[in-house]
Amino acid sequence: KAVHTSLRSAKWSPPKRTKLTQAELAELAPIPEVLRAGLDILFVGINPGVMSGRKQLHFGNPQNFFWKGLYQSNLIPENIAPEEGHRLWTSWNMSIVNLVQRTTPSASDLSRQEMRDSVPALCRKISECKPKVVCFVGIGIYEIFAARARPTPGLQPLVYDLSESDGARLPPLRALAPNETLNSNEPPQFAYLFVMPSTSGRTSTYQNPEKLMYFKQLKYIRDCVTYSPPRAIDSMALASLGPQTLSKYFK
Repeated sequence: KAVHTSLRSAKWSPPKRTKLTQAELAELAPIPEVLRAGLDILFVGINPGVMSGRKQLHFGNPQNFFWKGLYQSNLIPENIAPEEGHRLWTSWNMSIVNLVQRTTPSASDLSRQEMRDSVPALCRKISECKPKVVCFVGIGIYEIFAARARPTPGLQPLVYDLSESDGARLPPLRALAPNETLNSNEPPQFAYLFVMPSTSGRTSTYQNPEKLMYFKQLKYIRDCVTYSPPRAIDSMALASLGPQTLSKYFK
């Protein structure tokens, strides 16, 4: 009887995962990236966390909201697991890259200099695949990329000029000309830039319902740019889906 009592009172806890040493982290290979011309959306993460690095999967932590956000916003029609992430490019013409390839326990383990040094490689990736939209999954990523302090999340007032494809150290950013839109009969001349809060479960500034609003805005933009011919982005329609954008070129 005493044995039964002690068993009922015992608390089970899962075995703790052994932390990787710096040498073991360094041995983790970069997560494979798929680039091809004409992507609808190129997502940019900051770098792999330990779980993603171990699994060799983008946004591999089940606590990350990324895959749920894609489905709940109707950016993709199925609720997929990180292990099915390859379907993002095989079925829905989107892909994922990281600003920094190195796996770390936290993004805070990256120095700002290391992130800045990674910008030219990211520029080359964007220029190579010429996406219609580049989505930065983390406000700090765009802050480093565009060298702009405290950017407001949402659609940005600048676009990436795809005619500048030499992989320069500084991104070729410019304002959108009046009435300038994408042309469905030729490769895009520019890429819209969209910034959303980090989808990491560690990010407490934005809760998942707020993060979902940005996914819904991104879905609206994707639908506009992939329509034939591409539709103009209506600022009122965009604002109705979530936080107000501060993009200056909207009328």
